[in-house]
Amino acid sequence: MAERDLFMIRRNLSDAGMNGAEIDECISLIEQNRYKELNRLLTKHRLSLLDSVHKYNDRIDCLDYFTHTLEKP
Repeated sequence: MAERDLFMIRRNLSDAGMNGAEIDECISLIEQNRYKELNRLLTKHRLSLLDSVHKYNDRIDCLDYFTHTLEKP
């Protein structure tokens, strides 16, 4: 794999919130052509991010509700 390709992959995975160990595992899986396992790892990370989004969305909803109740006379 070309050095530039590795750099871009590492940067993309880092931007997606993966840590160094997770990125190294992804690179290893790519180099071994183990794309099914790579897809599972990426899907697991995606679901973790989505859980975070839902958790924070729930918190925002709570604040919105509280703010709305304060506005009532």
